[in-house]
Amino acid sequence: MKTKIAVVGLGIGQAHLKYYSQIPEIEIVGAVDVNPDILKQVSEKFGVKTFSSVDELLKKTRPDGVSICTPPATHLKLTQTFAKRGIHILCEKPMAPEVSDCEKMIDVCERNDVFLMIGFKKRFSPTYRFLKENFEKDFGLPKWIFARFALGRVEKQWFWDEKDGGGPIVENTVHMIDLLHFLCGRVKTVYAEGGNLFMPSFAPQIDTAIFTLRFENDAIAGVGAGYASEWGFAKEQITFATEKVVCEVSGGFDNPRNIQYIYRNNPSVVGEKYFEQPDGFFEEIRHFADCIRNNVRPIVGGEEGLYALKICKAVKKSAIERKPVSVQGIS
Repeated sequence: MKTKIAVVGLGIGQAHLKYYSQIPEIEIVGAVDVNPDILKQVSEKFGVKTFSSVDELLKKTRPDGVSICTPPATHLKLTQTFAKRGIHILCEKPMAPEVSDCEKMIDVCERNDVFLMIGFKKRFSPTYRFLKENFEKDFGLPKWIFARFALGRVEKQWFWDEKDGGGPIVENTVHMIDLLHFLCGRVKTVYAEGGNLFMPSFAPQIDTAIFTLRFENDAIAGVGAGYASEWGFAKEQITFATEKVVCEVSGGFDNPRNIQYIYRNNPSVVGEKYFEQPDGFFEEIRHFADCIRNNVRPIVGGEEGLYALKICKAVKKSAIERKPVSVQGIS
């Protein structure tokens, strides 16, 4: 029997549809959006049933799982709607605009015994999974990290709204923050400098920041993020230094295809790895489907989404107050 999946929100949701359609064990039972033109395009492109509302979808079918791909301010209500019907949830990042929203999402899913997975695709990237495995086995854990993660222009109003997307330091930088949590451990304190440097039409929203993270294991990271590039030039570059190895990840934004690494005891030899499909999106979608089919909890859930949001908020708070901020104190 196939696993029945629906997708709500057909912006990034179209990528979810693309990858679900590549999994033979999946039946896409509906796609939801408020824009009739998008519904028509999706119906023609993917050959799926489309609906103009979640209520309409649920009157016609009951999926086993759903991808929530709408703006973050809608995530809590949609999660409550689907969880109360026993439908497993893959929610796009950021999890929600507020810590309290995230906590309510976790609670409703636990009470109704459904999975809540957050769309942190970098955890599924073969590039970063290679590093994760080697940090734990051979390379040693990173002590010093420096990351460039500056995106291009985004004009969508919800993206910049403090009560919705929260601007690029929340809506997009959350990917890098979760990745560093995944690879390096939990964060203790944050110090940031940032402001509205390039998008005055969205002031006072912070559009760019440079910040440091002090991890609980005393590793340190520096991150440059926000709207500080353009899409034709945006890159993703991270250097990790351990006691044994220095390694560098590079590639286009969200496409970190290349890893170079060098052992400190043999500095004349540079190792190299190349990954053809580095973004992890398909692996994320397949993992969610496998979790439903095998009744196994996802490897990245609501607690990780909540924690990443707290760090994002700590970055913004630190940039505004110009002093270090404890992640533990964010609520």
